[in-house]
Amino acid sequence: MKNFLLFVVLLVAAVSILLLVRFNKENSDVTRILEQERYSRMTAEEELQKGEYRIKKLEADLQTTQVKMSRNQEGLDKCRDENAALKSDLERMSQQGRSQEDDLRQDLDSALKKKADLEAKLREAEDTLRAVQDDLRKARSDAEAAERKAEQQAAAAAAMSAAAKK
Repeated sequence: MKNFLLFVVLLVAAVSILLLVRFNKENSDVTRILEQERYSRMTAEEELQKGEYRIKKLEADLQTTQVKMSRNQEGLDKCRDENAALKSDLERMSQQGRSQEDDLRQDLDSALKKKADLEAKLREAEDTLRAVQDDLRKARSDAEAAERKAEQQAAAAAAMSAAAKK
């Protein structure tokens, strides 16, 4: 009887040790999965913050470019007005004499050069605006992709956690 009780006690101790080892392994697996989930979320949040920063920067660049473009447009309009005024002056002064006509042609050439320079600046600003808008679209797309990736990682981690609990 004593041997039987000793056998039962040893059997209960062995089963307890096996259960303890099993539960410890499950606990470490769940802890590892939890740490992976935390890391995935932190990484996703960092990527999202980077994307938001890029979007804000690109929006600021866009606003700056729009301000430059409006200034260039104002300059172009001013040049157009000046050009129209110079043309009317040219017509009026052509009646006064040939020498005055030459002076006005020089003024007109200068205004046309300014106009061409401003139009070139306007084209450059428009190109910059398009590039900034493309970058903004890309940044938004990247942010959405990062958000989807984070959601997928969260879902995978949740599935692994659920599988580990079973």
